[in-house]
Amino acid sequence: MICNDMEPGSHQLGDTDQLVLRSKLSDMERLSPWIDGIASTFGLEDRLRFAIRLCLEEAVSNVIRHGYANKEGELITVHCAECGDDQIVFTVEDDAAPFNPLEVAELPGIGSQDTEQSGGQGIRLLRGFADTLEYEPKPGGNRLRIGFCITAPSLSNRGTPN
Repeated sequence: MICNDMEPGSHQLGDTDQLVLRSKLSDMERLSPWIDGIASTFGLEDRLRFAIRLCLEEAVSNVIRHGYANKEGELITVHCAECGDDQIVFTVEDDAAPFNPLEVAELPGIGSQDTEQSGGQGIRLLRGFADTLEYEPKPGGNRLRIGFCITAPSLSNRGTPN
């Protein structure tokens, strides 16, 4: 189960637990160093750091490109919370039109004959690299929680960076 910022037992990371981005792709440059800081705080392995970066970049870029349709001046907030000793959860919040990525049908396997469907690759990556995903509509926007197990057994199941 994914914790939220108000759940008892979860603790915040102090000044580094939140990042507010503007709705332009160039602002995503701030995401990677923020993730690196959190990964250093937790002593996360490179494979997990890669999975977190990949998922957050996909989620944030999709909000900018699709949710806000590249309209500048909007905000995206990314929160980080530790849930117990074994999970870290990132929450991506926006004020775009409601969109639940978890309702998007699974894409056919890579290399299958069905090549008609375009898009959805980012959602495939989220499903493949995150341990937990939870969507919640919020008044006037969206909240997507992306959870990662920070214990070693889960790391062996993740893809490797190319």
